[in-house]
Amino acid sequence: MKEIKRREFELLTNICKDHELPHDLVSKLLKTSEINSYENKPSRVRKKELLDLIEFHSKKSR
Repeated sequence: MKEIKRREFELLTNICKDHELPHDLVSKLLKTSEINSYENKPSRVRKKELLDLIEFHSKKSR
């Protein structure tokens, strides 16, 4: 299990570097999308929540 988590972290780090994204933002987006995918919410609500999260973290990283 530790090996899987370590590999996920490495892949996430590489993606963030390639696209110049904050690691914190990407990891929170993934966690939020995973949680929201199991909840019974319409897709427009999930999309709005994710866009709000992106906006919040993009302002914070500036």
